Amino acid sequence: MQNNNFLNAKAGLDYIDHIQAGIFDMNGIMRGKRFPVTSYQKLIDNGIQIPFSAQNLDIFGSDIRNSRFVFKTGDKDGSAIWQGAPLVILNHLPKPILFMPLSFAMNNGNLFEGCPRAFLKSVLKTASNKEFNFKFGIELEFCLFSDDNSPLIFSQPQLLSLLALDSVDQLLQDISHLTEQLDIQTESILSESGIGQIEVVFAPSDDLCHLADCILILRHSLTAYALSKGVSVSFQAKPKKHLAGNGLHCHISIENFESENLFAKDDGIFKSAIGSILSLLESATLILAPFSNSYERFQENSHAPINIGWGFDNRTVAVRIPKASFSAKRLELRVAGADSNPYLLFAVLVSAILDGIDEMVVPPLPVSGNGYASDLKKLPCDLKTAISKFEKSQKIRKYLPTTLREMFIATKNQEMQIATSGDFDE
Repeated sequence: MQNNNFLNAKAGLDYIDHIQAGIFDMNGIMRGKRFPVTSYQKLIDNGIQIPFSAQNLDIFGSDIRNSRFVFKTGDKDGSAIWQGAPLVILNHLPKPILFMPLSFAMNNGNLFEGCPRAFLKSVLKTASNKEFNFKFGIELEFCLFSDDNSPLIFSQPQLLSLLALDSVDQLLQDISHLTEQLDIQTESILSESGIGQIEVVFAPSDDLCHLADCILILRHSLTAYALSKGVSVSFQAKPKKHLAGNGLHCHISIENFESENLFAKDDGIFKSAIGSILSLLESATLILAPFSNSYERFQENSHAPINIGWGFDNRTVAVRIPKASFSAKRLELRVAGADSNPYLLFAVLVSAILDGIDEMVVPPLPVSGNGYASDLKKLPCDLKTAISKFEKSQKIRKYLPTTLREMFIATKNQEMQIATSGDFDE
């Protein structure tokens, strides 16, 4: 897959204007540089030099105060190298560009401990060593906004309206073209319940690092595309107070190396996965809801969970067990927002499930009926509480590399202080 992507990108070099190369920071925002097309092979072979502190900028693009990766170490450069992430051609500018995601590596060749992608790679290696093959299907929601209300989708909520999708047909064609380059399968695209809200459903994938790459590339490219077309796109968990929120729902299953669904084969593994995710949610909410705005999405009777519970075909709880054939048995985590970093999200979920299977965690009883009215423990309701739970959690200390954990906490603390001061609007 990566070789085909590499060759396809190289074959299209005659048609592109320049290359954009860089890393995704702690919030999943691309930080990098523009290069002439003639730098292609050098970038593939050697990557670029970029400060380690770029991994750790806040959402507003500022250095983290008192970070040891800024002035305390002389703001050292690190080597950001191509590690197999998809190379795609984007068409939001007058001439096409080649987009090249990179990841940090140390001088000794080891991956940088503060890199979210490196964290996910290490967790997936551990899962493979245990002969577990995780598969995630994703529902990614986002909102389009425009001052021109003539396209139907911008005028009022259009739940499951095909005419609304027709009104942004060119955008949907561009999404399809991009996902073809990413070599990822979409199961459907639909109009959701908010004004301008669209949901893209990715088919289950057993290459979670590639899937996370694709989500971040899609978020970046759609944001760039929207700007070029005079509209705006938002992956905020709650773009506007009166509109439905944007989620990143994760449909999770595990297979063995014979491609057998272990949730169907072993009910103990299935129940342990449910129990381990539920036991993780309070301490890991900061990863699933990383900004102050994220907590606006957690509202009663909103189809976004506020309680830590699970149930069969129940969309009012954090973990839903969808109706499915026995071979497609899975769980759906409904808590994460579209603004979460999928590298961190996937890594911490896999880590918790592996831990839960080892300990044979037993979940509480499932919730029947309205989860909002049930007597369940609630998710953290604001960023400050989520940071506190994250910092104090022994599970988080166990799962995350020290450098990554410290950088993430420092980023979130700074963003919370800025949001509290009212100097910026996320």
